[in-house]
Amino acid sequence: MRKVLLTAAIGLIIFFSGCKDDTYVATWPQNAVVARDYDESQPAGLLRDKAAQYDAWHLQWHQPYYGGTVETHFADDARTVMNGVGGYGDSCIWTGTYLGSQAMRYHVTGDPVAKENAIRMVGTLDGYLHVTGKEGFIARYHAPQDSLGYRGDAACDASDSCHRVVTGTYAGDFWEGNTSRDQYTGWFFGMALAYDLIDDEAVKTIIRADVNEVVTALMDNNWNITAQDNKPSKTAPQVIATMKMNFLLIGYHMSGDARMLKQLKAMLLNANRASLLVSDINYFNRYLEYYGNNLGHTNWYNLLRLGKVYFGEDDYNWLVSEFNKSVHTFTRLSHNAWFNGIYMSQGGWGNDTSDAYYAQLVEDLTAFRDAPNGEYYVPARDTSIYTIDPQSVKLHNLFEALNVDSIWKPINIQALQAFPVLLQCPSDFLWQRNPFVITACGSNNPKHVNPGVDYLAAYWLASYHKFLNKDM
Repeated sequence: MRKVLLTAAIGLIIFFSGCKDDTYVATWPQNAVVARDYDESQPAGLLRDKAAQYDAWHLQWHQPYYGGTVETHFADDARTVMNGVGGYGDSCIWTGTYLGSQAMRYHVTGDPVAKENAIRMVGTLDGYLHVTGKEGFIARYHAPQDSLGYRGDAACDASDSCHRVVTGTYAGDFWEGNTSRDQYTGWFFGMALAYDLIDDEAVKTIIRADVNEVVTALMDNNWNITAQDNKPSKTAPQVIATMKMNFLLIGYHMSGDARMLKQLKAMLLNANRASLLVSDINYFNRYLEYYGNNLGHTNWYNLLRLGKVYFGEDDYNWLVSEFNKSVHTFTRLSHNAWFNGIYMSQGGWGNDTSDAYYAQLVEDLTAFRDAPNGEYYVPARDTSIYTIDPQSVKLHNLFEALNVDSIWKPINIQALQAFPVLLQCPSDFLWQRNPFVITACGSNNPKHVNPGVDYLAAYWLASYHKFLNKDM
């Protein structure tokens, strides 16, 4: 047995090691922007019209106060009077995702409104960073204390995530803390695309300084998100390996910083591939925390987009392989236009518009509900249209037998194949919700409207990478 283990260990060392230099990073800076040769002369088709509706709706109703993306609650079914906002604990991730969509929209269309939206969102995310008063620490949300989302001084003071600002630049505001790596993922996604696609040097200067501040703080704190009290944030503070590589690469892409380059090269060592592989294990993300699949795909988009121009052929090809083997797995062809578009643009898709990937991308964007995206009810799926996933049954029974509900959420029995978009549960961001759910979900509540960033992100990414034409 010892001989077998020793042989296996030696094999791993040989596999993850190499005699040649395996820390190559191309000379800074490199260009990773898709050529801007879109045909905008055609009349808008169904998908572009839908994007226009969501763009307009988001601008009017989902970015109040300082611009952070929120869900909107209305006083009336006609949706004419806003009387509340929701979901702002996740505002940072969706504001960053929205920023990315608008940067791609501007690159595709040249629309000055898209550019204005993107510049405003950079200002919003800059505020999320600096309102906390802690260098390099980003808030989940930031708004005035007289806004709809503020619950009052007493409630804020009683909460360990709500913080009132009483002095300085942000006096009269509040911000939500306990920020997780989830929120950082969206923040970096949007900032990276805005930096590359928005032709405004003043905006690029702000983004470069902000990203440098955040990455430097993470490096100084051993890649833990450190909160205003100088302690790790109480929610998912540890930046995992591939997320760390992505943040470093984005920072280096903007500044050429020598310290970032040094850490990036260390991560590129073949001997470190095992840690990257382990960080991407996503088996339970199908059954327990499905939103983790969105974090993985969002993170890997820029890692592969920039890795294509900065990393050597061996490292880049290994990363593409790792994405396909460990990240884009059970989510493949799962009626998820966001994941599908990320795979098609960065995962080695064969650019074959006659295949299932292209067909499902168009199908899912076409089926996506028109704006505004009011909450809707989905009844339990008819047993005649799905097959039960046997693994979900085994895990469901195991978790019940072990009685671990106090530690983990229960695992529910699921379908083997993903349901189409119209049979998926309503969500602030549809693509992060489990499409295998078989139980009833949601409610018929037109007064509660989700922001539509899910459609905008998927549509504009697909347009930016030229999978869609304006007249489709």
